[in-house]
Amino acid sequence: MVTDMKKSTIKKKLNKKRLILTIILIILIFIIIYMLLNNSKNNNLKVKGYSNLEIKEIEKLTKSEIDTILKYDYNENLIYIIKSDNYNPNKLDMYLKYTLKYKEIEYLKIFELVNNKDFNQDKIDEYITLLKSYNDVNSIVKYVNDLKSKNIELNDFTISIINEKYFIDDHINRYLNYYNDHTDLKPSEIITRVNSNLDFTFYDDSNKADLSKGMYTLVNKFYYLDEDYVPDDLVDITGIYARDKAQLKKVAYDNFIKMADTAKEVGLTLKVTTGYRSYNFQSTLYNNYVKIDGVKNADTYSARPGYSEHQLGYSADITNKNNVSFDEFENTDEYKWLQENAYKYGFIQRYPKGKEYITGYVFESWHYRYVGKDIAKYIYENNITYEEYYEYFLR
Repeated sequence: MVTDMKKSTIKKKLNKKRLILTIILIILIFIIIYMLLNNSKNNNLKVKGYSNLEIKEIEKLTKSEIDTILKYDYNENLIYIIKSDNYNPNKLDMYLKYTLKYKEIEYLKIFELVNNKDFNQDKIDEYITLLKSYNDVNSIVKYVNDLKSKNIELNDFTISIINEKYFIDDHINRYLNYYNDHTDLKPSEIITRVNSNLDFTFYDDSNKADLSKGMYTLVNKFYYLDEDYVPDDLVDITGIYARDKAQLKKVAYDNFIKMADTAKEVGLTLKVTTGYRSYNFQSTLYNNYVKIDGVKNADTYSARPGYSEHQLGYSADITNKNNVSFDEFENTDEYKWLQENAYKYGFIQRYPKGKEYITGYVFESWHYRYVGKDIAKYIYENNITYEEYYEYFLR
């Protein structure tokens, strides 16, 4: 019985040794195969023409990437491509294909072209044709993808406006037409003016305001409200928050109260002089101004009935505890505070200084419009008008 146990133990040890030896053998076989394959790939890369230094860099790539490289002839720009900060392994095949096919184009242009988010392989020949004459890859992609079908010619001016921050595809013909009449303006100025509809005529080329935009509805000299439009949920502003009785939409009211309370903490007083105005009220106001100053002058500081954003209920004219006049408000501490803080509560200065040609109104230090915190912050940080923001982001 002891002998049988010894035999069993010896057998188990032998089986264990055989298993270990088998595993080691398998590992060795895999190592040998790997080395052979690796040497094979190295040899293939050398055959392609890659140097030892280049092969060292290539070996850092994945098997899939190396297999892709081996599909193509030697590429003198490969190392620059794979070491670039913008290198995308998923686009390696296109980098190699197009840099080898279009050797007359600088490889960096091809690299940028393939990386462009709107790059379309089906239009590669069109892109390349234009790249022979123009360096701006982004504008070429934009032109071929979106503008060529509109029979727009690609030239230096087209390229310059395509690259403007607030460029709108659908406005391309309007930009070009406006430029033909205003060749002294910079591309950015063309964009700003056309996006603000200044290629049209105030009041003559107007449309009904799009109330589906809700709180973001734009009312100005191009967008009007019907005579019978009255906003819902108007809230009375009384007591310390108003000079006289006034009204605002609830969301504008709530945020004005928060803003006024915060200003009060630093010794300042914000009071609403005028909030919501009815169509009839605005009609009486405007007509009185016309009697005094005439239509041309009245139009610079007063809205025609239906064209006043006060009728929306989101706008407030503001004064301080001394009830200073509108002309004096610019010189108050309250105005300085609003310049730095109004946007935090969702309000923008609606008719800022230097933007009169866009808004159509003289500078109004006292007039603020509620648009919500996100939009107010963007307008504040980018120094644009609501006209510009609306046309680019909302319309």
